[in-house]
Amino acid sequence: MTQLRMHVFSEPHVSTAIWLMQLRWVAVAGQLVVIGYVWFALFVPLPIIELLLLVTGTAVSNTILWLWARRLRKTPYSTAVVGRGESTELLGFHDETIGIRAIGMLIGIDVLTLTALLYFSGGAANPFVFFFFANIAIAGVILPRILAWCISLASILGGLFLLNRANPLEVFDRSPLAYNADWGVNKYAFYIAFSTCCCVITYFVSMLAMELRQREVQFAAVEKERERSQRLEALATLAAGAGHELASPLSTIAVVAKELSRNLEKIQSTPSIRRDVELIREELNRCKEILHRMKSGAGEAAAENLRPVSLSEILHETVQAMREPQRVNIQMPLAIGDSLGILPKQALSQALRNLLQNGLDASTSQQSIDLHLAVDKQLGPKKSMKIWRLTITDQGSGMTDEVLRRVGEPFFTTKEVGQGMGLGVFLTRNVIRGLGGEIIFEQPPEGGTICRVTLPV
Repeated sequence: MTQLRMHVFSEPHVSTAIWLMQLRWVAVAGQLVVIGYVWFALFVPLPIIELLLLVTGTAVSNTILWLWARRLRKTPYSTAVVGRGESTELLGFHDETIGIRAIGMLIGIDVLTLTALLYFSGGAANPFVFFFFANIAIAGVILPRILAWCISLASILGGLFLLNRANPLEVFDRSPLAYNADWGVNKYAFYIAFSTCCCVITYFVSMLAMELRQREVQFAAVEKERERSQRLEALATLAAGAGHELASPLSTIAVVAKELSRNLEKIQSTPSIRRDVELIREELNRCKEILHRMKSGAGEAAAENLRPVSLSEILHETVQAMREPQRVNIQMPLAIGDSLGILPKQALSQALRNLLQNGLDASTSQQSIDLHLAVDKQLGPKKSMKIWRLTITDQGSGMTDEVLRRVGEPFFTTKEVGQGMGLGVFLTRNVIRGLGGEIIFEQPPEGGTICRVTLPV
């Protein structure tokens, strides 16, 4: 089996490379302006050849970075592809791969270049020594924490080197930070302050950048979930609208079929014709039942007004309309039956009924399901808040990982054809989440399925 390895670059690292490239071009221009001003305006003798070579090195490396970023922008983004007899491994640029390391290496080169520029222009006595902080801040923003600390350490070592070695300039001969000055209070105080600032900037900038990255990830996840919810709600609305539009013609067909059946009873007709008419009426009733399930909970009950309702009322409304209420074992302390909440009674009852009915359908006709109800109090920002907790446990065969992952998607069902539309859990979840609650499905080791509903009231 042959293996082909390709480097595929992710969009964030391409953007970082372009941003860093632009910043380095500004640095090159600034260095040239400062060197020219000091040489031509202040008449300070500088080792101009060495300084220009260092600036040229930065410009060359930045040109290479520009060509690299340009190539990355043209590289298509792909996923892994595995074919018969060979595999293709596509390596993306993440924090642990060569992409971020290359960017970190460039910033490290900038630290070394700045150290060399300061070495040829007076050492630590040169006021531009504080530009080490700029590299440290950039590293803290775009690099992982460990690489940012490496840049900070390199800057601290560069400052120590400049305090001991430098190209002499007459303008800085009397500075207490000159390389040939004695190590006294000034040098020690400067180096301690310089090192402390490097560490403080690295720590706080890295922490801030990490928080921003986490916020971006959370925001992206929330945005993705919101878009998915909107698409699913649109599908449910389409289904409910289709059900509403089909109800009228089906009702007309039902009336005509009923009249036809009555007329056939008055005249002599073959048994096959009567059976066909009965089949039409049965299929019409089946269609009406399907449309009823499509419309129930898809917005009609959820639009009702909120009013105070007790937990016992919700429970009675939920169980009363079920096909087999005797198979539901209710476990509710008497003390919490009068617990009130401002809720839509019909919508919530329909949502809970969907969950209970799913539990009954998943169990055999001889098995029952357990419904446990509890009321907790939770401290909120201004006052305590009551939480209704409902736990439904069935005796079925449980859910596979695939089913557990897809449960709640519209039109997804594990029931036989004609037994369900796959909208029950989806509509239930919309109602529960619309009320600020949450619904979670679990697979206990002993089998069956546990559904936990948490509802703040």
